Amino acid sequence: PGGGVPPRRHGRIGGSAAGPAFASPRAVALARELARLRGTSETDELLACRHFRRTAYWQALAGQLGVRFLPSLDHAERDPDTRPPPSEALRRAECAAALVAGERILAVAPSGPALEALAERLRLAPALADRLRIVPPEAIRAFLLARHGEALVHYAVNRLARAMPAHSARMLATSRNRRDWLFALFAGTVASFCAAPAETILVFALLLSFVFSNAVVWKLAASLWPRRRRRRPDPKDAELPSYTVLVALYREAAVVPDLVRNLDALLYPRSKLQVLLVVEADDGETRSALEAVGLPANFMVVPVPPAEPRTKPKALVYALPLATGDQVVVYDAEDRPEPDQLRKAAAAFRAEPRLGCVQAALVPENRDSWFARMFALEYAAHFEVLLPALACWRVPIPLGGTSNHFPRRVLQKVGAWDPFNVTEDADLGVRLARFGYLTGVLDSRTYEEAPVRFAQWLPQRRRWIKGWIQTALVAMAEGIPRGRRLSVREAVAVHAIITGGILGLLFYPLSFLALVVALLPSLGSGRPWSGLEWATVLVTLFNGTAFSVGSLLAALRGAAAARAPELAPSIATLPFYWVLQSLAAWQALWQFFRTPFRWEKTEHGVSRRQAPVVPPGGSGGGRAAFLR
Repeated sequence: PGGGVPPRRHGRIGGSAAGPAFASPRAVALARELARLRGTSETDELLACRHFRRTAYWQALAGQLGVRFLPSLDHAERDPDTRPPPSEALRRAECAAALVAGERILAVAPSGPALEALAERLRLAPALADRLRIVPPEAIRAFLLARHGEALVHYAVNRLARAMPAHSARMLATSRNRRDWLFALFAGTVASFCAAPAETILVFALLLSFVFSNAVVWKLAASLWPRRRRRRPDPKDAELPSYTVLVALYREAAVVPDLVRNLDALLYPRSKLQVLLVVEADDGETRSALEAVGLPANFMVVPVPPAEPRTKPKALVYALPLATGDQVVVYDAEDRPEPDQLRKAAAAFRAEPRLGCVQAALVPENRDSWFARMFALEYAAHFEVLLPALACWRVPIPLGGTSNHFPRRVLQKVGAWDPFNVTEDADLGVRLARFGYLTGVLDSRTYEEAPVRFAQWLPQRRRWIKGWIQTALVAMAEGIPRGRRLSVREAVAVHAIITGGILGLLFYPLSFLALVVALLPSLGSGRPWSGLEWATVLVTLFNGTAFSVGSLLAALRGAAAARAPELAPSIATLPFYWVLQSLAAWQALWQFFRTPFRWEKTEHGVSRRQAPVVPPGGSGGGRAAFLR
């Protein structure tokens, strides 16, 4: 297969010795200069160049080594004696055993010291060339995924649940303790109401008010806390770490061209940037769109074999072993990050080694409906006010689902994302704290699309609240075998923001109504209120006032920080928005018991958005594009 072994060409192996065979002298000279400035190699810079033919390099290298060349392994079979590759083998993609036309071969893509070592072995044992084939690393990686995909996706689904079961939402389905406890609480409340309705309502409202007051105090404090923005020096290219961008796509064909343009506009050296576009293998429409758009050399499509649960975190866990970057960021399909965001994140990690994650602010840029404006107002308060305060207080942060930056080693240590948690971001924020890592906020924005219709908004909000319920219950787990228990301050913060938020959405609108209904008889009879009635009224009024003031201040400060004063009039409609969120919360609670791992997809590409911002020299051709 592949013809006879070509004669070996003399000269330095790799690098630019064979430059004329696959690159112009000018390109080789420029690559050498870029490698000097960036701390990379000539080969890295050439392979990252937009107009460079990568296949030509590997073909020329095969000629130098005197080894046959295969452009792909599409028709190769898996060697039955091989096992699924470990993460490092997938990441490096330097070799794979395969059967080509019945012949056992070893596909290799050597670089750096491995290339020099292979050249020396071939010099000492020329017959070795008969069994070797030079194959581009992307072809080796595609072969490993295609032939071992089922085993790899099984590992991705079960990794966290087996290694750290107490950290996985899967335990909520296999262990019924917490769900039974919730059901018993509900049944007991119903029985008490039947026996003494007025007293039950008052006690229920009072207890709920005390629980909710914790969340109210945290939100009010955050709305008053001054934010301090840190400006760190921009690192030089040689100081920048390698970076991997992960994007999980499902039924996103409409936004693929914009996504590729936005990610290609990132101001980061291409030789240090890898973009993994993770798509379900049976999502033919999105895969066709990716094939049609013409991806840059540092982009790779990762098809995920069909497997339950069909969730974004499962796709991310499947793709993580392929990440070559020392740092990893997650984006959504509709995202438009500011071009210098990765450089700012690299500077943040360089300045604070204890950081396990930095979160960029999410900014919805469309305003074409009331839902879009309320969504933007909510995001402004959350990302510009609440999260910076929590980061300053060094307590766990409920991460947003996109624009999270991590050191890859930290992700691997804490178990990465939970495939069974439908808000994997909030869950991971808590788990980072359990392992002793800090989470910070980044003074950078990612622009995205807000839902414009109720039919868009409701499924997304329902999924979020269901995931917060999962996260809150996992956070209550005892006897964590790996990691540590949250400190009192951290636990109070987690349950104030997440658990208190859930209870508030579920019950607080009803608690006002219940309070009025319970007090109506005493108001009509003229009798004095009891101590229970007075306590309930006072706590409820305090919570209502503090919550309203905190929400108002957070919304105003957030709108100002997001430079969106046009959102201010929408603050008046917040109470109606909270009623809709309460509706979503009750539906989420129902789904938690019925379909806990169901992922409700948010439709994208339906709003009117601003045009993408491409930096000077952007993603077009020419020297500027090459230099990135």
